[in-house]
Amino acid sequence: MANTFIKAEQIVEAAILLLRRQIVLPRLVWTQPSAAFVGSLDDTITLRVPAVRTAKTRTMRSETALVAADLAETKVPVQLDTHVYDLLNIRDEELTLDIRNFITQVLDPQMRGVAEGMENVIAGALTGATWEADPVPFVEGTDEPFDVLVDAGKELNKLNVPRTERVALVGANVEAALLKSDKLSKVNESGTADALRNAVITRVAGFTVVGSNAIDPDAAWAFHRTAIAFGNVAPALPEGASMKARIATEGLALRYLRDYDPTNSTGPVDRSLVDAFVGAASVEEGPTPATASNRRGVEIDFTPEGGGAGGD
Repeated sequence: MANTFIKAEQIVEAAILLLRRQIVLPRLVWTQPSAAFVGSLDDTITLRVPAVRTAKTRTMRSETALVAADLAETKVPVQLDTHVYDLLNIRDEELTLDIRNFITQVLDPQMRGVAEGMENVIAGALTGATWEADPVPFVEGTDEPFDVLVDAGKELNKLNVPRTERVALVGANVEAALLKSDKLSKVNESGTADALRNAVITRVAGFTVVGSNAIDPDAAWAFHRTAIAFGNVAPALPEGASMKARIATEGLALRYLRDYDPTNSTGPVDRSLVDAFVGAASVEEGPTPATASNRRGVEIDFTPEGGGAGGD
């Protein structure tokens, strides 16, 4: 009877199934194609944000001249500047006697760690953004959560943010405050199931409300998908690895490598590596970089009931 060999792609696909309903941030932001970074200077691509024009008027039959105005696009750099990885050395004794299921015991924890690391990069871009609008206050026990979301939507409307693809991303404490709202639950507009289903709290006031542990428990933002640009490339597959695969799914691109090192300083080991190249940037517009700000979202300044100021 012929041997049946499991391919690297099959192993990775089996493990990544466990991530689909847990890792959500890459699906909420403006993901840049990996091909755009190939050959780019300093691993950086430049997003061109279209100029906003304001029309002028003149009185007909008057002698008023037409006035020209310059056209200025905004350039937003997105750089792959972070190598997220998890390298594990597995001793021969562990591989022989301890590991019963390589996918669940080894690969799934590795992929989970790398995926969370990739989410942290996006969360960092949200936290570090300079928002054009003033924060929307949300005092738990005082402010009605539904009204807070309406106010956040009002701020986005004033900034001419598209009404589609709006997300309210909330930390654990803000999520709990939202779930306690009777008014919010009565206007629940939750849609059909998808890859984010387990993280979607509700759809209300024009927002898909999503909970995430990648951000501070007291943090929350309401934003359009284009507020944050995310770049992600799976590294190349080296010829020296005996088992290798690249996979892109649910907004993530990762690489998996496995080989054997008989000369390791602590004894022979199987090396298992999961990694990815990532970068994220706040999409900020303005006459100069020093005066630029993000006009595609607003921070929700949450104050816990009986507590101090909320998240960043």
